[in-house]
Amino acid sequence: MKIAFIYLGIAAVGYLIAAFLRKQKNRFSWIGKFLPLVVTFLIFCMGFRIGENEEVVSNLTTIGIQSFIMAVVSLAICILVMTFVRRVLGYDRYAMRGESKNPEEEGNREKVKGKLLSASTVRYLVACVLGFFAGYLLVLRTGIFSFDAASSVTGTMVTIGLYIMVFLVGMDLGFDGSLPEVFRSAGLRALVFPATTALATVIAMVLVSFFVDLSIKEMACIGCTFGWYSLGPNIIMDAGMITAGAYAFLVNFMRDMISILIIPWVAQRFGYIETIGLPQAASMDVCIATIEGATNKATTALAFFSGAIFTIFVPIMLPVIAG
Repeated sequence: MKIAFIYLGIAAVGYLIAAFLRKQKNRFSWIGKFLPLVVTFLIFCMGFRIGENEEVVSNLTTIGIQSFIMAVVSLAICILVMTFVRRVLGYDRYAMRGESKNPEEEGNREKVKGKLLSASTVRYLVACVLGFFAGYLLVLRTGIFSFDAASSVTGTMVTIGLYIMVFLVGMDLGFDGSLPEVFRSAGLRALVFPATTALATVIAMVLVSFFVDLSIKEMACIGCTFGWYSLGPNIIMDAGMITAGAYAFLVNFMRDMISILIIPWVAQRFGYIETIGLPQAASMDVCIATIEGATNKATTALAFFSGAIFTIFVPIMLPVIAG
């Protein structure tokens, strides 16, 4: 839960600084170009951490395939459920309700093409693959770096990268200035989106449990990690479910990676709100820049809020469920 408040605090600082400098926002146009570079760096580090992990690499052919299926099924169900809920709540495809439309958002509707393999997608895939092979060669294959040393360094680099990205996204929202209006318009509806995503994910894991050699409880625990591939699996392993913890790590890692790749496509083919349900906890850190680039400020604010809810929920409720 502590990390959620850290992210919120960093984003708030960025927001307040940008609000103070709003008249000079043209001087900060570089933020939009710099954020994709930060995301690429984070994906490289994530790939590296997969490649350096001997247990994960040795089980890629078995656990990896099943984890990929779990991630895809969960994402598909979340998209369908979020589409239904979005329409019930009266949001259009662009995360706007009748009373909240404005010319700026209307003009941003077609800014992202709905291509599944865009230039950014290819860049992220290449970064992940290069990171994986770098981790495998430098740690497992040659032993140039020990696992503990490499894990410590990459962990620190990921943490710093996430802080920078959350700060810059906070600044971007601050320059826009529409955040208070977004939450006034959404009201309690903002809570419906993370709740819906959570329910859809657990349902998906229960459905997949009939095809995987894991218990319903283990599958429910995997679902309740909600995209937090670093903390969630550790909580499950601490409860004695080692195999389920390995699955949870891969499922959430793949979910984050797939989300980053398909967010622009989902935004255009389905709707902006649907992108919130893809990364879950990662919608306030790893995936927030991708969501902002593919949607609009209103969706970005709701995504950050949703990620914060999941980040608070996981360390409180998952130990209870796992126990």
